[in-house]
Amino acid sequence: MCPTLPPSQPSPGAFNAGWRRVKSMLRPSRFEGRITYAAEPSDGSAHTRLVLGVIDDPDRSMRLLSVRGGLSAVTIAALADAFAEIPDYAMLHLDLTDVEFANAAVVSRLGALLDALEDRTIRVRIVGLGRLASVRLD
Repeated sequence: MCPTLPPSQPSPGAFNAGWRRVKSMLRPSRFEGRITYAAEPSDGSAHTRLVLGVIDDPDRSMRLLSVRGGLSAVTIAALADAFAEIPDYAMLHLDLTDVEFANAAVVSRLGALLDALEDRTIRVRIVGLGRLASVRLD
């Protein structure tokens, strides 16, 4: 019978060093990252502000796009612009985890934008739509 060895745990210093290395590899300047803000509606509604975080691969073969805030008939134009910048045959990783959908029409418009990407042979991976099933869209 062999004695059981306790599981080895990395030291906190090793974890921090690894995290700093990953963080430096993913710095925005390396991947042309930027955050853009959509125009706010004229009524000044804070809940409709949309934040798009964009990171492009240097050869522009992949775009990471994080969407946060209110997606409405007004703000979806900024998302359409971000989609239009993607070259044909590229890949899009779309994070919709922190999106507030205004209504069913906006979800339908998003579907049409995604269909247009498919027509341009852009491969799309979407995360964050799991909670959409529990959201009431009038």
